[in-house]
Amino acid sequence: MKLLLTILFATVCYVVEAQYRQTIRGTVVDEVTKIALPAATITVESGDELLGAISDEDGDFEVKNIEVGLCNVKVTFMGYEPYFLRNVELNSGKEKVLIIELTEQVIDVDEFVVRAYNNGETINKMAALSAKSFSVKQTEKYAGSWGDPSRMVSNFAGVIVANDSRNDIIIRGNSPQGLLWRLEGISIPNPNHFGALGSTGGPVSILNNNLLSNSDFFTGAFPAEYGNALSGVFDLKMRNGNNQKHEFVGQIGFNGFEVGAEGPLSKNHKASYMANYRYSVLSLMDKIGFYASGSGVPEYQDVTVRLNLPTKKFGTFSVIGIAGDSNIEFEPDGEDGTFNVVDDTRTRNGSKMGVLGVTHRFFINNKSSIYSTVSGTYQCVTTRIDSVLSNDREKIYYGEKNAETRLGITSKYTRKINSKHTVDFGIELQSFGINYLDSVDGESLSPPVYGTYVRGLDTKKNNMNLFEAYTEWQYRFNASWTFYAGLHGQYYFYNSTGNIEPRLSITYVLPNFANLSFAYGKHAQIQPNYIYLFKTYDRSTGQYSETNNDLEMTKARHFVLGYNQFVTDNIKLSLESYFQQLYDIPVTEEESVFSMVNAGSSFHQAREDSLVNDGLARNYGLELTLEKYLSNHYYFLLTTSLFDSKYRASDMKWRNTEFNTQYVVNALVGYELPLREKYALDINLRMISSGGKRDLYIDLEKSIEAGETEYDDSKAYSRSGNPYFRLDARIALKMNAKRFTQEWALDITNLTNHKNLYATSYDAKEEKIEKIYQQGFYPMFLYRINF
Repeated sequence: MKLLLTILFATVCYVVEAQYRQTIRGTVVDEVTKIALPAATITVESGDELLGAISDEDGDFEVKNIEVGLCNVKVTFMGYEPYFLRNVELNSGKEKVLIIELTEQVIDVDEFVVRAYNNGETINKMAALSAKSFSVKQTEKYAGSWGDPSRMVSNFAGVIVANDSRNDIIIRGNSPQGLLWRLEGISIPNPNHFGALGSTGGPVSILNNNLLSNSDFFTGAFPAEYGNALSGVFDLKMRNGNNQKHEFVGQIGFNGFEVGAEGPLSKNHKASYMANYRYSVLSLMDKIGFYASGSGVPEYQDVTVRLNLPTKKFGTFSVIGIAGDSNIEFEPDGEDGTFNVVDDTRTRNGSKMGVLGVTHRFFINNKSSIYSTVSGTYQCVTTRIDSVLSNDREKIYYGEKNAETRLGITSKYTRKINSKHTVDFGIELQSFGINYLDSVDGESLSPPVYGTYVRGLDTKKNNMNLFEAYTEWQYRFNASWTFYAGLHGQYYFYNSTGNIEPRLSITYVLPNFANLSFAYGKHAQIQPNYIYLFKTYDRSTGQYSETNNDLEMTKARHFVLGYNQFVTDNIKLSLESYFQQLYDIPVTEEESVFSMVNAGSSFHQAREDSLVNDGLARNYGLELTLEKYLSNHYYFLLTTSLFDSKYRASDMKWRNTEFNTQYVVNALVGYELPLREKYALDINLRMISSGGKRDLYIDLEKSIEAGETEYDDSKAYSRSGNPYFRLDARIALKMNAKRFTQEWALDITNLTNHKNLYATSYDAKEEKIEKIYQQGFYPMFLYRINF
């Protein structure tokens, strides 16, 4: 033991005394055209040292011999606004590669405006309001985020946390189905393990934050480039691999065991690769004997790949690939089979998701470029509930295997006429292929249908095509006034429905590092394909019919007014008020409380027949954000959302939506304590408080009388549960050695073990209503090594 302590002490002393240096490399480009900017000046401030470089003819730069830790980067280029990037973190185990996008100055003879640091500005410069850029570092640093981009953005104003077991993004009271996922310009299916058909969230993200770059998140009135979405857009970007040096990562944490590599394919041509693979920690532990039975152990794995292939004459190509596979099996639990639909049954769930895409950026000249993508995606959801009684032959109560493929083509032309005028034109064509099979044992229905399996879905179709086109124009009158106008159109060939959607915004920059903005957007979204193809079963004839084929798109109008101000260089205050009017929402033809506005946040989505576009909804609210970016070793983020979300179904009564918690408050604070020079201790806390969950109202007396759950529709979503409260903590220790960086972290979810309501259900055996609670105190460990 003494020998071990001596060796450990000597190692620590060596690490502390050594002076470790690292490199910052990257490329400087015009933010609109992405054309390289040669002869830009790059300055790196690290402690008392000031280092610099000049970008070459390809816009590339390299600053070597920078001491590890935090540094500030400044980039200047004649005719462009200065670019400031503060608190860039350098580790000994990995070079820092940056893409710097500069904004061309608009300078009038009588006016010159000095802008504040560009912390938090979106990558898409057409966005004026309800948009925020986030970094990969935030997904790692924020307590309770677990390296998941979806959980990280739940800290932003307007986003509601509804379920600890899932990462659904519920924006301003809207259904999570209204979110559009995009990756490098490609529309992708639900990027989560165990993702249900028609949902956009799940328990574990397939997205690997080790490969992501800074990305944009929109919560309303988004630019015309984005279509087929109602509530928001998650526009994700991937970074390029290091094209000069091979680097590796190993990690174990919530998302699984992970190994990854990146490096040059050819140093002469600046081509690079990245590849990461993850496997479920719990599944691996189960396979090596840590669990006595495999019941309820989630098994999942995913892989992410990116190849970056620049050429001299034909632009830059890239290949991206993502694939995820997940399965879980529940055996009967106790006497009543808690996890299962029918007693004494086994439930198996699985999902698959894949994306393969090729992107291409071609520079026509120094003012215009074309960005195009070709992609194929795949999603498949399987469920099977069967008997496990030893004295009975196996009986299947319910089964589904629903698969959906999508072939996509996009192309975007960008032209910067001058420093004031920028125009975009774009198209997107998506061709869906579906193979749905979903059936339930007729004896399980109420009333029962004996001797047959009733099918809710049983369809194979191809070439269900959705076409989208858009144009947008940004005009900067001067350094203070910016006007934006866009038009998006889409047409769904399957049932010949379409929509034209105008978008506009105007922003005025005040002289005290503040701006005032207004934005309007009309948005539309097709229904999930399984809704169109859901089958109605006629008990009297035994025949099927599809009663939802003619559904139109659901539509929304967004109005947003916002004010932003940098109180200091590192503290930003944002206020936004909004109103959203939703219409043409599918509701049942017969009088009921059902509306698609409440769908999309569970492991199995509601399926109804005979739907019509008669539903309405409205959301309005006020949001406040006060954010201090990391400086002087600490940061904080305070967001408050006050809102109201109502809907009207076919019974013509206005009710709370399922997501109308009415308020959400998030508070985050973090402190990074340097321990000598090569260690850093990172402490982070997060508090969230919101209104309680709403649900359908269970009528206890009628349920006792019927022997099964009965609801009182007149009181649907009228009552909320106890307010939601959660305190999360994260503490991380980072150590830089000569050629590698190690990090240990402990995440604790629900530090106070507060009981937050998940759902209520009727227990027929006990004849009472039971409350089911969400995740209690839950510690989680992470270890990462970069070398």
